[in-house]
Amino acid sequence: MLTSKNIGLLGVLAVAIVIFLQTVVANPPRYRRAATPAEVARGPLFNFESKDLPKTLRTDLKGTSIRFAVAENGPDRSWDDLLVSKFHELTGINVQLVRMGNDTTAALSSYLRQFGEGPPQADVYDIDIVWPGILSKYALDLRAEFGDLPDMAQALVENDTVNGKLVAVPYFVEISLLYYRSDLLKKYRFDRPPSTWREVEQQAQAIMRGERAEGRSQFWGFLWQGAASEALTCNALEWQVSEGGGQLLATDGMLSMQLERTATAWERAGEWIGTLSPPEVIGQLEDDSLRLWKTGNAAFMRNWPYAYVESAKGDSNVGDGTGVTLMPQGDGPDARHADTLGGFQLMVSKETKNREAAIELVRFLTSPEIQRVNAITRGYAPTRLDIYDDPAVLRSNKLFRTLRKVLADGAIIRPSSAAGARYDAISEAYFTAARSTLTGQQSGLKAITQLDKNLRRILSE
Repeated sequence: MLTSKNIGLLGVLAVAIVIFLQTVVANPPRYRRAATPAEVARGPLFNFESKDLPKTLRTDLKGTSIRFAVAENGPDRSWDDLLVSKFHELTGINVQLVRMGNDTTAALSSYLRQFGEGPPQADVYDIDIVWPGILSKYALDLRAEFGDLPDMAQALVENDTVNGKLVAVPYFVEISLLYYRSDLLKKYRFDRPPSTWREVEQQAQAIMRGERAEGRSQFWGFLWQGAASEALTCNALEWQVSEGGGQLLATDGMLSMQLERTATAWERAGEWIGTLSPPEVIGQLEDDSLRLWKTGNAAFMRNWPYAYVESAKGDSNVGDGTGVTLMPQGDGPDARHADTLGGFQLMVSKETKNREAAIELVRFLTSPEIQRVNAITRGYAPTRLDIYDDPAVLRSNKLFRTLRKVLADGAIIRPSSAAGARYDAISEAYFTAARSTLTGQQSGLKAITQLDKNLRRILSE
């Protein structure tokens, strides 16, 4: 049940995984050195041998057709096509993908519109980690089919449980990371990647100045996501928390952010636009950042794990120069590293006319076998803890070692549990206020003060 007693259960995820991974560190499996991103990209595509696929899927539903709504990044399209194709081969069930794009705010609005106006366009929905409370009344209870999911991180299972109802099944975990060009750090004699925002500014400015002096006029220092969307909520919360501004909501659902520090953090980010970051950053999402990053025209980028392998594909000019580290911390009191915990879950619409086939697709995609495939080929962090002990997963790329550090330090948890069905309105108010500061429409303090009033109104309704 989603109550104040289990607010913050996502935080337990970090602790649970860290404890688990510490046992791996203490008793490390034997494996080769971590592959570089270029080696991962050059390697053969995962060939889905029979041993890599689930063995217990139903075959008595052949000919059934279902629709699967996915909020996907651009590079995920071919993999999603391949996965549903393999599912069809194993079960005979036809799956049509309904592609929602990678703007999760727009995807949620579309989902809500579908359910409100009916009938829904899909049988299975790919939903963000912060949506279970918002979408619970439209979801089929999956408890009877999936039980308590004891081999999954229980904090995620609790996050997907609303009033005793298993709204969705955890699919994968995401953590925001700072990407950097290790070759450029070496070129400009920086002995390590930045650990604070001040160091990001100093290193980005030095590298950008040097690269532009060599004729690369479109080179930028730091890429991030400023579009009016959930992506900006994540970015702005990272700035806020890293500078000691506290969380947006306390565990009891009351406002807890430190207004002046948050305002200062937002104003600092606004100063990057047009100086360290391209002017277009104010309208960009993760895929936009990745496209520019892959041209080789940036020193640093904030993005999710999927960008790691994408950085080394054949259409990228970055290759082995890609490194990852924790998101920077601020400079003042209570400063800390602040990486956002994200991820997606799979929900079945209670209006589906093909309940059994829809459940079988969820069973396939969240199976240990497919989570292992996704970890190796796509950099998706598993929700099943024992997969982190798989030597093939650990050596697939060095990203998972960085994820250990993030989880150990404690990732930022967006206040979806505390906000419940109000989360969408709270997030929109939050990113709207942050954007007004970034664009110079309001000072940081004026924007955050108005936000405080707006949030109190939303929470009182």
